[in-house]
Amino acid sequence: MPHCPTCQKEFQPDDGPAMPFCSERCRMIDLGRWLDEKFGLPVEPEEGGVREPQADADRRG
Repeated sequence: MPHCPTCQKEFQPDDGPAMPFCSERCRMIDLGRWLDEKFGLPVEPEEGGVREPQADADRRG
């Protein structure tokens, strides 16, 4: 049986319309965490390091 990623409760996947969550409540809690930026995807820096915005580079001449 799968576990809800929010509350860790076991649930029947056929019973819940919010798969992979056990309920709509857990689904909304997860969405809130993404929107509050508590969760995020890892980002790899571009080759050559951090790029400066063009406006900053122009001011430095």
